[in-house]
Amino acid sequence: MSKATRMIQQFSVSLLNMQRARVPAVDYVMLKMPSTFAAVPKERNFVQRQLLGAPPLSLLELTAALDRIGADGRTLGAVLHFRGLSASTADLQSIRAAIVRLRDQGKRVIAYAPGYRTLDYFVASACDEILLTPGGMLESSGLFSQQVFLKEGMGAVGLQWDSEAISPYKSAADMLARAEPSAEARQQTNWLLDSIFDTITDGIASTRKMKPEEVRYMIDGGLHTGADALDRGYIDGILNEEGLLEHLGVSAITPWEEADGQILLPERDYLGKYVALLYAGGAIVDGESASPPSDSPLPIPFVGGERLGDITLNQQVRSLMRDPMCAALVLYIDSGGGSATASESMASALGEFAKSRPLVVYMGGVAASGGYYIATPAHWIVAQAGSITGSIGVLMGKLVNSEMLKKLRFNAFSYLRGDNADWIAGDSAFSDAQRALVRHSIDSIYAQFLGRVAESRGKTVAEIDAIGGGRVWTGAQALEHGLVDELGDLEAALVKARDMAKLPASAPTVLPRGKGKPVGIQLAEQNPAAQLRYLVAGVEGLNNRAQCLMPFEWRVK
Repeated sequence: MSKATRMIQQFSVSLLNMQRARVPAVDYVMLKMPSTFAAVPKERNFVQRQLLGAPPLSLLELTAALDRIGADGRTLGAVLHFRGLSASTADLQSIRAAIVRLRDQGKRVIAYAPGYRTLDYFVASACDEILLTPGGMLESSGLFSQQVFLKEGMGAVGLQWDSEAISPYKSAADMLARAEPSAEARQQTNWLLDSIFDTITDGIASTRKMKPEEVRYMIDGGLHTGADALDRGYIDGILNEEGLLEHLGVSAITPWEEADGQILLPERDYLGKYVALLYAGGAIVDGESASPPSDSPLPIPFVGGERLGDITLNQQVRSLMRDPMCAALVLYIDSGGGSATASESMASALGEFAKSRPLVVYMGGVAASGGYYIATPAHWIVAQAGSITGSIGVLMGKLVNSEMLKKLRFNAFSYLRGDNADWIAGDSAFSDAQRALVRHSIDSIYAQFLGRVAESRGKTVAEIDAIGGGRVWTGAQALEHGLVDELGDLEAALVKARDMAKLPASAPTVLPRGKGKPVGIQLAEQNPAAQLRYLVAGVEGLNNRAQCLMPFEWRVK
């Protein structure tokens, strides 16, 4: 930000707060909890806004809204209207932390919903009260995770995946290469689920004043009618929406969309130095960052989602290095990894920043494999107990289509100059000599990965190898293994960055943005063909390159 921009921002906030202080106070704010949300605010161009409206609240905006309600001394509290939450455990913990901060500021927080599932209830349990609409149910059925293996289905059409991984724990390609999970993959999935289940049950127990065994008894009960849940103390009341006003003792509950223009804005010293918050989300690729052409991501892991490019991130980091007003950087990582070369490139650029200013990493839902690699230059790493991290390892593979070509009666003839010119060709699996070359390559990259982590964490290579080899951990487990420094949310990371940079609490947080694209390009990116091109580019990124990639998909419901 230029000095003129900072002065305008400082004046604008002061002026707006003077105007808002004159309007009647908002008693309770109603926040409709989005079922899904992006980590940081989504930008929509003019055309997208006309077609789709304003983007839904992001996690960053949602927690900031709760913090603003808490800081405004005129408000009494908030009503959080749940309609089903689908998010990572780490993101749910971030919302819980914001609710707890709101309550700590003396505000009353009410959870209200037509029904709660386990993850909804995990968040709602941080509120003062949990209310249910008449006829609603508590579906505390626990956690469910499913893995799908495609080897036999791919084989039916003549395709197979040929790859080498640093160890059986590096199971990112198993869904393509195997018909069922390996013993190591089963073990890893179970220890992750155990840790996440403990995080959820302990969290509910702490805020609902229950014993962990009582929470597990509730979960094992599966389905609870509203009356049963009320009798057992799992909820605090059954009310229709009209009864909420009487229950709260107020005449109106103001939706956030209206309250946003009345709640006071946080006072920040925009003329002083700031902490940059840089979002690093999506599959790591060589090149520029990108998002799917549609707001509804393609249901294919890795290739259809958001992409984090080293060119884009490195340019953002170098721009911050040139800004003397940027006193520290918090890197918000939400990535399961990807290209090994892009991971090294980003780690190198971040390392340059860290030579002169504090670099703090916050791990969101996932910061594993390449996502952990780019965290290694950090002076301090904050993760949620439910973050998915680790997966320190490498794999390399290619899609073999020789049998498919035979089924289609396509005849491929290859001409070589060089013994291994066809090592990346899809019409044959790796030869023994080529497999040895691939193995040497991933061993070399893994040694580099181990060295980076060992130096970053102050451990020996052997110590990191013992918890590496592709093993995936939750944030709670990573803290025990010394892979992270602190359990907490994004706010904890920002506080740490300010402390390290010796900045006051009033120092603002700035979210750098990339340059927008011309309207013509924006329009072109909305058509269905753009989605197909995006998908194909993702598949190409997987093929024939060393990958620092965690298991393709990790979803817990």
